Amino acid sequence: MVKYIAGFKLTQLLISLLGSLYVLFVYKTSKIDLKNRKNIDRLFKKKESFIYAFWHDQLLICPLTWQSQFEIKVLISKHRDGDIIARLISKLGFKAIRGSTHKSGKTKNKGGLTSARQMIKSLKNGISIGISPDGPKGPRHKVSDGILSISRLSNSSILPVGIGFKKKWVLNTWDKFIIPKPFNQITIIWGEAIPAIKDEKSINQTKNKLESKMENLTKRANKNN
Repeated sequence: MVKYIAGFKLTQLLISLLGSLYVLFVYKTSKIDLKNRKNIDRLFKKKESFIYAFWHDQLLICPLTWQSQFEIKVLISKHRDGDIIARLISKLGFKAIRGSTHKSGKTKNKGGLTSARQMIKSLKNGISIGISPDGPKGPRHKVSDGILSISRLSNSSILPVGIGFKKKWVLNTWDKFIIPKPFNQITIIWGEAIPAIKDEKSINQTKNKLESKMENLTKRANKNN
């Protein structure tokens, strides 16, 4: 019944509006601790586009960590939940690319190939792309090959970020999606950028490196709270 109601555009508009107001309220009423900001500022100074990597459970707050005039588009799945998230981030000033990098060979009907082309074109035109490499269906906190292929084909580096919350609700979903509470302590930690992948031989090695970095950043961000 909930999924049926959420399928109506009017309901999606209402949820996304209330959701965006809630996200802003949480962010404005919370103490934000920024760590290793030099890692993202270094890329901004170079004026080069890159892939911004964050876990799917941190998606709600992640767009607000992008504090720059440079443009970024966020990859959002074409599932029904993705419709709401895409509308929500649009109200926060961010554009979405609809599709998935996960199991790209099996997602032609969901715009997998189209979204990949859009991401590569955007990156080559100086627009960064935000991707949750374990989305849209998991496994949780496991990097898929898609983000690595986009890095190689666009010659773009990958910047991982981890977000931790002192107070939060955790939903009973595959990713244990996080809804942070207001008047919170939020820690944002940027890792060092991983250079663009040059060939397919290095994909597995880079995949393990990115996954390890993202897990470490998330643990550090939560430990800080």
